[in-house]
Amino acid sequence: MIALDDIILPNDLWWADETDWSPVEQSTDYTLTGSLVIDENTKQAGRPITLAGHEHRAWTTRSTVLALQAMAAVAGKEMVLTLEDQTFDVMFRRSDGPPVESESLTLISPPADDDPYTLILRLMEI
Repeated sequence: MIALDDIILPNDLWWADETDWSPVEQSTDYTLTGSLVIDENTKQAGRPITLAGHEHRAWTTRSTVLALQAMAAVAGKEMVLTLEDQTFDVMFRRSDGPPVESESLTLISPPADDDPYTLILRLMEI
């Protein structure tokens, strides 16, 4: 089961950036004499969690998309993400796109609450 607080999400959402994050940050610089200075530290938080569906899998309903957008409209909102047997304290990530991205698969107007939508959620661990 995948859930964000009390909103149940499609079980086949894919964690797109699960293996892209490194907990170690590194910066390098040179001194005036040409020596290399390396600074490494462990990140305390900020791991991106992008849950993605597309037109062939992980559909959700319009009502779920609207509930997620309402959550994303609250600044500083902290939530619990449940991914099967793991839980994460998360916030919406707004730095690289909308935190909730969706598209109707039916393109019918007016849309119904149970119309299927694709979904991409951009979160970060806090």
